[in-house]
Amino acid sequence: MLYLLTDEISSVLVRGQLGYLIEHRFDVTVASGGDGDPKPDRWDAGVTVERLPFVREPSPFADARALVATMRLIRRLRPHAVNASTPKAGLIGMLAAWMCRVPRRIYVVRGLRFETATGWRRRVYEMSERAAMRLATTVVFNSASLRRVAERDGVITPGRGLVLGAGSGNGIDVRRFSRATPETRQESRDRFGITRDSLVVGFVGRFTRDKGIADLAEAFVSIRTREAGAHLLLVGMFEDGDAISEGVRASIESDRQVVMIPWVDDPAAAYRAMDVLAFPSAREGLPNVPLEAQLCAVPVVAYATTGTVDALVDGVTGVLVPHGDAATLAGEIVALLGDPGRRATLGAAGAEWVTANFDQQRLWAAIADLLGGEIGTAGTVRSTDVGLGTDGST
Repeated sequence: MLYLLTDEISSVLVRGQLGYLIEHRFDVTVASGGDGDPKPDRWDAGVTVERLPFVREPSPFADARALVATMRLIRRLRPHAVNASTPKAGLIGMLAAWMCRVPRRIYVVRGLRFETATGWRRRVYEMSERAAMRLATTVVFNSASLRRVAERDGVITPGRGLVLGAGSGNGIDVRRFSRATPETRQESRDRFGITRDSLVVGFVGRFTRDKGIADLAEAFVSIRTREAGAHLLLVGMFEDGDAISEGVRASIESDRQVVMIPWVDDPAAAYRAMDVLAFPSAREGLPNVPLEAQLCAVPVVAYATTGTVDALVDGVTGVLVPHGDAATLAGEIVALLGDPGRRATLGAAGAEWVTANFDQQRLWAAIADLLGGEIGTAGTVRSTDVGLGTDGST
């Protein structure tokens, strides 16, 4: 079988999944865009890695070249199934697989770029999604809310798309966090240069407009007027694409109570340093960050946007606030910072909920079923579960 991704950096989206399929007697090839030669060390052991000339942004000439290359690869490999995700690989992959008559064509929708696009870009993204979904034999959405948006905006016929279990494209390795070094909260703060008695608001993700960094910066100003010693821990990096304004970036970089660290191999260490995770993203498929934070017993305050609404239980494992309302975001964070008992209650409920609903072993078994596997071990997601979202819809 063949997996297609727009860029090699997206290997994190299927980490472990490909190895699971190989262990269950699938021959797996993955093809992606990227610079230079393929890097097999980014992928699970046993995966055959190929390079395709995918580019992220719309480009008729480059996309035509990528389509031809993808068709040649499919004709050489003759896979029984093609699994494509990320927008460009999804469209080109589904078209190439359809033209080559691949019997199983699975498009995994991890997000909808048109949600936050305007003008001609929105129209192009909508048309691309509509085409990819029509060419697929199976469309899998990362979350129930993502499927509702696609149905509402007419890019898929209602009832045709699936959500596997409670959602996600790869599940969460719940054991990863239990296996993590048992570093204490104080030791984590020492590692990142934060005083042990500080109240810490955290964020993990790309520092871009879509991720809500400008709103978080605004909210943090308000938070500090009520909790003067609060710190903001930002894990990630600024990006040129979808960049925030230079003024907002400068204010973040010059604030001594904002601690910025790049991506870390052990994200649990960063979560352990936090009292609350802020997640003001404008759109998601199903975000891993709130799920990981909850596994570490950190309550989440987030915007009630697509995908994110499926990643926590409002009032039980965290708090949802209206999209774009930085003042309410700040108010809910301050309320939690001032109530350690409630933080502990929400955190414990979040760890239990994520463990029960997002264990990746169950999701991988469901994906294997879609690809034509014979996996039926105890605890897996069988066909009766496929398509059930957190709202119980089918």
